Amino acid sequence: MQKDLTECELQLAIFIGDLSERCYNAGWMLNLEYVLWNCILSGPQKYGHDIINESDITQLNKLSILANAWIVFDNETGETAIELEQWKKQFQIAITNNKRLISD
Repeated sequence: MQKDLTECELQLAIFIGDLSERCYNAGWMLNLEYVLWNCILSGPQKYGHDIINESDITQLNKLSILANAWIVFDNETGETAIELEQWKKQFQIAITNNKRLISD
């Protein structure tokens, strides 16, 4: 839940949610955290009816480094912070098992 996030984690969660709203008019699209992390790794891409651009990627990267975390959505806990190194491992495993997580 947002109330359990640090200030830096909260800023990241809000920014991620804003991107979802901008691209899909939805608070948190399914697999949003995977798509956005993939943009950090691979560069800009179309997402919904907009583009995750270089400025977005720079801000995502900056906020994740400041928070030393990535934000995922959990049905029980809502926006949840995961330590950055743990997220990187989780992302690799998940993408290896299901490439569709990063498709629009």
